[in-house]
Amino acid sequence: MTLTKGMVDRLRFPGRMDIDSELEDQLLRRFGTEPHPEEYSEQDLQEQVRKYVTIYNQERQTVSQDF
Repeated sequence: MTLTKGMVDRLRFPGRMDIDSELEDQLLRRFGTEPHPEEYSEQDLQEQVRKYVTIYNQERQTVSQDF
């Protein structure tokens, strides 16, 4: 299973995840193709994306607080 733009749009649904266009590009590059020879399960893909988004947003908040 791979991540698609439609899946990212559903994750953006109000109150779910804060995903800007830069993060969307990173997610699609990272999870838009299968990690050959393995395949992502739906659960694994969702969990990996959730972790990636959480870390990205934490780092973004840290940088903005530094200024």
